[in-house]
Amino acid sequence: MEGRGPGGKLRDLARRFGRRLKSPAATPRAPVRVIFEGRGEGTVPYDTTILQAARLLDVPLTHYCGGNCTCGTCRVGIAEGADRLSEPRGNEQMVLGEQRARQGDRLACQARLQGPVVVKIPDWF
Repeated sequence: MEGRGPGGKLRDLARRFGRRLKSPAATPRAPVRVIFEGRGEGTVPYDTTILQAARLLDVPLTHYCGGNCTCGTCRVGIAEGADRLSEPRGNEQMVLGEQRARQGDRLACQARLQGPVVVKIPDWF
């Protein structure tokens, strides 16, 4: 720390980490194509939830809790591109149940689109 004075090293670290943290957010992601089998399709912003995509594309998708991950009515199947969705988190797996989660079902209010996906909406009613 020659000539930097007290806290010089800390300021240098903060400057370096600040640059690293800011650069990924500055990289825009390409829009994502989503197909709702037999119901519609379109392009939506990267990291949009399947439920938000359905709303944007005027695709009817049941969701009683308003997208709060509490009811499970927005459960969908993924026909193609399951690996291009965000990873399931604790609440989603709990609401889906172990069997549905193992089968690859997702909650539309939680799964975020990170690449092209084909979604199957079950007929509930």
